Amino acid sequence: MRILIAAGIYYPDIGGPATYARQLVNESPGYGVETVEPLVYTKIAKKWPQGLSHFVYFLNVLRKSRNKDLILVTDPMSSGFPVYLASWILRKPYVLKIGGDYAWEQSIQRFGVKELLDEFLKKKYGWKVELMRWLESRVAKRAAAVIAPSNYLAGVAGKWGVERNKIKVIYNSISSVSRLTRKEAREKLGIKESKIILFSGGRNVPWKGFSMLREITIPDVKIVIGQFPTEIYDLWLAACDIYLLNTGYEGFSHQILEAMFMGKSIITTDSGGNREVVENEKNALVVEYNNKKAWTGAINRLIGDIVLQKKLSENAVKTAQKFLDKDMVGETVKVFKEIYGN
Repeated sequence: MRILIAAGIYYPDIGGPATYARQLVNESPGYGVETVEPLVYTKIAKKWPQGLSHFVYFLNVLRKSRNKDLILVTDPMSSGFPVYLASWILRKPYVLKIGGDYAWEQSIQRFGVKELLDEFLKKKYGWKVELMRWLESRVAKRAAAVIAPSNYLAGVAGKWGVERNKIKVIYNSISSVSRLTRKEAREKLGIKESKIILFSGGRNVPWKGFSMLREITIPDVKIVIGQFPTEIYDLWLAACDIYLLNTGYEGFSHQILEAMFMGKSIITTDSGGNREVVENEKNALVVEYNNKKAWTGAINRLIGDIVLQKKLSENAVKTAQKFLDKDMVGETVKVFKEIYGN
């Protein structure tokens, strides 16, 4: 079976969709699926002005998918809408993997929307926001299948109008995590072994809550916050003592899984898909999003309680193992074969 992967972003870009696409490219040949280098929207967007870049991408999808059996697209708009049009012309099926709600993300970053996703889904907005929502819904509903990495995001797709029998919940797995020890990572970063480090990294978007975390200062503690290239992110993750994720939204967090796999003590929220991974006081401390007082208290408590750190670390590793054991690529290929067989 020959698959075209149409990706909005791809390694070394930061984010779950980039990680997901790379894992499929690397591992799907072992399941009898032929893939080629993904068609990545951001590469085309760097060469062409906005608007025209989508047309150029559409032409590339048309050309590259002619001899393919199926298209996998990893976002509903940047790569998704051109795939939607090409699929209609070529009568070629496509599978949509969602990692979030594109219309909501763009509405926050471009159109002044303040509400988090759960509230956004209940409200009506101006025509620009509603047009994006309509397009996102059209792309999702026309897909042969929609893959969601959590029950939470499956519910979001249902609110877009996707039929429930088309939605497949396939949890993300961990394919590659830095194998550096804490000591090795600190040596590369030039950090003293005794220094307490708290780390929060990822895409610099409003709902990641970096701004509030930057307001927290704790004596003799180094708090590292921000968006970093993948290799630098991996160094700080390996080097830190406590991993922070003050997020108002998560579809399903690769970052949490990676931190758990590495045995980090974690403080995070119960937003979105996090509820399906973290358990308060068991494998993480769960704190209200953007509540500075609560976050400061949780950080100080964890720093001062080595026994609690050890408990959270050990249980985090056990949780991560459950996802290491999942055959995410195999389950995804099974969806492809069900569609191809039809």
